[in-house]
Amino acid sequence: MFELDIDMLKEQGIQLFDTAKKTAQDIADKGKNQLELLNQQARLSKAQRQLGALVYSLHKAGEENQPLVDKYIDAVAEVEKSIEELKANMTPEECAACESEEEEQIIEDEPATGEEAAPAEEAAEEEIEEEPIKLRGETKICPVCKAEVDGDALFCNHCGAQL
Repeated sequence: MFELDIDMLKEQGIQLFDTAKKTAQDIADKGKNQLELLNQQARLSKAQRQLGALVYSLHKAGEENQPLVDKYIDAVAEVEKSIEELKANMTPEECAACESEEEEQIIEDEPATGEEAAPAEEAAEEEIEEEPIKLRGETKICPVCKAEVDGDALFCNHCGAQL
């Protein structure tokens, strides 16, 4: 009879361990999915900024380079597709949490309304003007034209080659 109690306790302990292990794995997987989603959203934001900078620089120079613009648009679409795939694999609660975080970020990034709008817009313009001056970290060399570009650039700013 004493052995039955030990065996029963052992079995219950194993079941509790398995349950805890499964729960921990689920939590880790959810965190991993959310982290990957945040990384992809950061990539999307960066690709969109690069596209905007390219279009602006082409417009300012009075040039057109539709194939290069199309490459950037394709890169943005690829990242958007990746984000949608990640969201499709998430639970509705996870998606809702990520969307609320996105909305909070958008609200933080929007300029203030009313009298405060002008200073906020000026600050944004100053940030845009200062951005190229700031050190961006690592750089890499374009394999086609050998120009130095940002380490996280998707395409060469000089020749348009995909990096």
